[in-house]
Amino acid sequence: MRRKFEMRRIGWLALAAGFAALQAIGSMAVAGGSPEARLLQEEIAARVPSNWQVHVSYRDKALVVFLMPPYQEAFDLWYQPELLREKMLSLCPKSGDAIWTKLQPEQDVAIEPTVGGKSAESMRLVCPRAAPPA
Repeated sequence: MRRKFEMRRIGWLALAAGFAALQAIGSMAVAGGSPEARLLQEEIAARVPSNWQVHVSYRDKALVVFLMPPYQEAFDLWYQPELLREKMLSLCPKSGDAIWTKLQPEQDVAIEPTVGGKSAESMRLVCPRAAPPA
């Protein structure tokens, strides 16, 4: 009986280790790509709640931040466009942030919300390079 328990425990530990490895690989893939994408992903991820997911990748000439809050929160924000826009603007890099020095003048940073794995380019907000007027 004890041996059966030990084998089962070892099996669960191996499974947990496998999931941890997959998660690490997945986070490297998400943060993979260009150094600019990794930099921006780290900066944005540090400023959102820990239960939000952030993925950054190039789309045409823009570095796009895909924001994935938990489903209910994302759904609620989707139907409060003013609040959603305000939150996205607050996440935009400020004019002095390092990311702007890494990008070419014709390149943009944009933020696009994602709900339930779906995003809409029409909801994409392009971040201003200069600080917005107060």
